[in-house]
Amino acid sequence: MCYHPWVGLDISPQGLFKPCCKYKDTIANSFQSYIESTELAQLKKEFLEGKKPGGCYRCWRDEEAGITSKRQLDQKHIFNNTTPSLNQISVISLPFGNTCNLACRICNSASSSKWRDEAKKLQHTFTEIKIYDHVKFYDDPSFMNPIFSLVPNIIHIDIPGGEPFVVKSKKHQQLIDLVSNHKPDQVTIHYTTNCTQFPEESLWSQWKKFKQVDIQLSIDGIAKQFEYNRWPAKWDECYKNIKKYQQKTAEFNNIKISISHSVSIFTVFYLPEFLDWCKNNNLPDPWLGLVTNPLHYNITVFPKDVKNRIMEKLQKKIELSAIVQALNAKDDSDQFDKTLKYVKTLDKQRNQNFTETFPELYQLLEKKCHTLYQQY
Repeated sequence: MCYHPWVGLDISPQGLFKPCCKYKDTIANSFQSYIESTELAQLKKEFLEGKKPGGCYRCWRDEEAGITSKRQLDQKHIFNNTTPSLNQISVISLPFGNTCNLACRICNSASSSKWRDEAKKLQHTFTEIKIYDHVKFYDDPSFMNPIFSLVPNIIHIDIPGGEPFVVKSKKHQQLIDLVSNHKPDQVTIHYTTNCTQFPEESLWSQWKKFKQVDIQLSIDGIAKQFEYNRWPAKWDECYKNIKKYQQKTAEFNNIKISISHSVSIFTVFYLPEFLDWCKNNNLPDPWLGLVTNPLHYNITVFPKDVKNRIMEKLQKKIELSAIVQALNAKDDSDQFDKTLKYVKTLDKQRNQNFTETFPELYQLLEKKCHTLYQQY
């Protein structure tokens, strides 16, 4: 069972609706059409019948690989392993547009305004790339008022991005004010930040009223690998912010930081080093999220012999057993040509160099892709 079809509402950076961020497809483009949707009704019906809906495949795939899925995480951390009231929306994810100062390798213009110019250049080679505008749905009262009307029943809020601490939206402050004036001690809030920003002092003052605030730091690698994956971020600046977050959260009992790490073709080989880095810096164990979209950055695109070499390394850490299983889950190596083409094209566009940034990984790939890589 998953309760999100009854209690969840995920709004994308483009202002589109679905029950949670992992669900496959957009269901509606307005609140009213979402709650009246036949697709949502069918989703509820399938769960009540004990089925595994196809649109929820990302959670089923994670669970089959031994990775804790969003369904399981939320059951534990939001619903406290109980059954919530199913007659009202109580969990919302609300970004305030796609404004972002980074164009991370695994992202796109739907979630990052910084990606727009990058996508325009890439379209010359990859015509399938879509370019998204910045949609200011959050400034439309007819859009936001139904969302704000949910506040009396809210138990959890996700604020992803874009980058939430770059956005200076009055609506973000209005949401925090509404909850602060209602029942903040019964509400948990979760932010996802790229570590290039540090929240204003006024937010910290309000957050201390909440039941819990989790600030999740998205860190895909360290040093030059971080800068490659999280372009154009600078590692030294982000590392200073990480230390500031550690110092600041130590002042509060209800505010904490967590770490998320995207497991992609760029990071999977270096997972043991990243786990050690977190431990050595007194950071919590990272949540490891498999990149599934775009497919050409999925770890399943590696040729079989390369997968085997990566698995040999990961098997030395028991906590990476689920990632090893995920590597073996399916064979998407027919995408590997496309992967290399994307990597090399964007390298040229950004004046970056995959082979210099990930030399150990490239050494594994060299026999398979040297000629192919060089032609791009």
